[in-house]
Order: sequence, then structure tokens, then C-alpha cells
Amino acid sequence: MRCRYNKQPLSIDEQIKRLQDRGMRIDDAARAKRYLTNIGYYRLSAYWLPFEPRSQAGQSRQHQFQPGTTFDQVLSLYIFDRQLRLLVMEAIERIEISVRAHWVHALAIRHGPHAYLHSSHFQDEWDHTGNIARITNELKVSSEDFVKHYQRKYDTPPMPPIWAVVETLSFGSLSKWLKAIKDNSAKSALAQDLGMPSVDITQGVLHALTLVRNICAHHGRLWNRQFVVRLPIIKSLRSQIVIKKTTNKYGSQQEQSANQIYNYLLVMAHMMRQISPKSSWRHRLKEHIHAGPRHYHEAHRPHQKVMGFPEDWENMEIWR
Repeated sequence: MRCRYNKQPLSIDEQIKRLQDRGMRIDDAARAKRYLTNIGYYRLSAYWLPFEPRSQAGQSRQHQFQPGTTFDQVLSLYIFDRQLRLLVMEAIERIEISVRAHWVHALAIRHGPHAYLHSSHFQDEWDHTGNIARITNELKVSSEDFVKHYQRKYDTPPMPPIWAVVETLSFGSLSKWLKAIKDNSAKSALAQDLGMPSVDITQGVLHALTLVRNICAHHGRLWNRQFVVRLPIIKSLRSQIVIKKTTNKYGSQQEQSANQIYNYLLVMAHMMRQISPKSSWRHRLKEHIHAGPRHYHEAHRPHQKVMGFPEDWENMEIWR
């Protein structure tokens, strides 16, 4: 049954009092006030949820904290997640730039600098028309020097070459363009360059990483999230990826990759090793996960469990 929303905003002092009334220990109210002012009560609430008693099935949240819960614990979890997002964005940036470069090379070498303008290279003519229209609109309002230079100097073709246009595409748009290409040899070359076993796997991975990137770009919670888009199971990583068995609507069991952050980090580590073998990213990520949030060290490192890390992950080949 739906009802009218009637919650009223609270001042920062009222927010602090509410947290204290619910059992959170705040040793430095001025410090807590500063963080609540600059981060926000609602954003931080996602990080104190793990410190509330787990609700029984069918019951709503109790809005009380477990005994001993402190503001510092919550803040440490937030900082841990923020640093994790920065590491993830670093890897996705490297992966995204590599995808752009390899896609441009594969398509341009085979079909010329303006290959993207020709619908014959793509699977669906109507989709291609819509994609070109979107790029055209982006270029019309673009303030990029390379766009202005092309428009001043050239009139045919009316749009810049693929290696310039690709710089105007978002990661999500780039992923869609890759999927739309008809030439499987170009897509296979890209998959090989990224260390992926097939075109389908590459497309599935890029689609999933686009979602992760968007969450990071909007400063969303990452560490204990369960992602809607699952990664495909990569055979070469099967011994290291976390796989769960589920029962479909017909009663048959099927395997799916777990949708917690660990699997996504694993695939990013695999791709980073392929495109930048000497990068320290895997080592820095491993150190960050191993250290964990300050003030959050309970038995068996619960932050790793919630993130989907298997118990022996540090000894797996990808992390050594």
C-alpha cells in the first residue's frame, strides 16, 4: 500500500542527535558535523547499514545500531570505498582508452578512416542511422579543437575520421558501436588484443564494466554492491572466478558468475595485465583490500566476504 511521503529535513545537529539516539557513539561531534555537512546524511547512511542488526524476513529495518558502533567505523568504511572507486576508475580508464585505440585501428585499417559512416559495415541500418545522428548532434555543439579544425579545413566527408570521432564517445556508446560492427575479424582482433577468448565474451565484459564505471563516475557505493549485469564466465579464469549455481524457472541448475565486486576486479586485473604488464595496479589493489577499512577488523575480514572474495584469493595466480 502506497502512502504520502511526510519526512521532514533535519539540521546537521538534529542528524547527529538522531544517530546518537539510535546507538551510534560519536566521540567528536564537531568532526562528525563537518563530515555530515560535506558528504551528506543520505550518502553516509549506505555505510552504516551494515552496523544495524539484520532484519528478519518480512520485517523492516529497526533503525538501531549494534552495540559499540562508532561514527569512525562508518567513516572508515566510506573512505575505504572511495579509495576502491579511485582504483577501479584508474583501471577502467586504461581499459577504455585501450579499447578505443584497438577499435579504431581494427576498423580503420580494414575499411578506411571514415568506416563508421557506412551502414554496410554494421548489422542494423536503422540503429546505425540513429548512432550517426547522435554523433552529429554531439559534434555540432562540441568545443574540441580537433572538431573545429576539421570543420574549417574539410567539407567532405562532413564528419571527422574515426580516430577523432571515437574521442567523443562515452564508454557505453563505444560498447554499443563495437557490438554493432558486422566485421567479425575486426572484433576478433580487438578481443585478442584485450586478452579475451571470444567476441561474445569481450562484448559481455565491456557491457558489465560500463555499469561499474557509471557507478564510480556518480560516486556510488561499490564495495558491497550486487551488480545487475553479470560478467560472462571466462574459461581461462574459471579456477579463479567465483561461480554460483542457480535454479532457473524450469527447475534446471545453471552456473553464473557471482555478481559481487570481486569478479569484476579479477577481470579488470586480467585485462590490465594484458594491456599494461608492468602496471602496479594489481599490487596496489591487493594492498588496499588486504588492509581493509580501519576500525572494521572483525574475524575473517568480513569486508572481503561481503565483496565476494574467496578465502584463498591472495594465492591465486592473477594476484601473485
